Amino acid sequence: MAKPVARTVVAVVAVFWVLVRSTAGAEEEKKVVKLSPGPEWKIASMFSGKTNYYKVIEDGGKPVIRASYDPKLDTVIMYRKLKKPRVYSSMGWVWRVHKFPRDADETVEGRRDSAGAVYVYFKGTFREYVIKYVWSVALKKGAHFETADSNILKKMHLVVIEGPPPETGKWRTETVDLQADFRRYFLGGKADGEVPPVVGIGLLTDGDGTKSVVEADYAGFELRE
Repeated sequence: MAKPVARTVVAVVAVFWVLVRSTAGAEEEKKVVKLSPGPEWKIASMFSGKTNYYKVIEDGGKPVIRASYDPKLDTVIMYRKLKKPRVYSSMGWVWRVHKFPRDADETVEGRRDSAGAVYVYFKGTFREYVIKYVWSVALKKGAHFETADSNILKKMHLVVIEGPPPETGKWRTETVDLQADFRRYFLGGKADGEVPPVVGIGLLTDGDGTKSVVEADYAGFELRE
């Protein structure tokens, strides 16, 4: 009589581990949110002109957001609202630049153009927080500062993650630690400071200050819990 019982125990254990693995796999899938190019990206109308100079193209069979800015146009921020705001640990993406703004410098009034910029929007209790990651032609990688348009309702910090010398046509891969960056730029580096949920992601390629034609591609956005 012991053998059937033993076989039953083994079967139950086997089923248990199958369930554990499948559950773990489902949880692992939930930890990554992919933000593919598509209609979910919309013009942030409050901060943008009326002409959309972004479009989705295919590159190697994969969708890419291409920004083609002309100085005749007002700047446009493309925004992707998250369906479920959450606290994320990191974000990754790839981008490349085809045309850089001439003589741009994010620290100089009238020349604050960036070949590429990725905004991460955090929703705090009393204000919005924004980290703006940029590809600069003037500032070295690692430079950062609070932007001039920060106010009592919104705090924005600019962070240079790609800098000179300008290199065109080559993809660059980025991974940013959202929690560490938020604590560093908004909480004075407090290790146990509370990080609010991410509510959206924005993109900006512009050349209005320097009157430059600017072109860049964005793809592969992933948020990780």
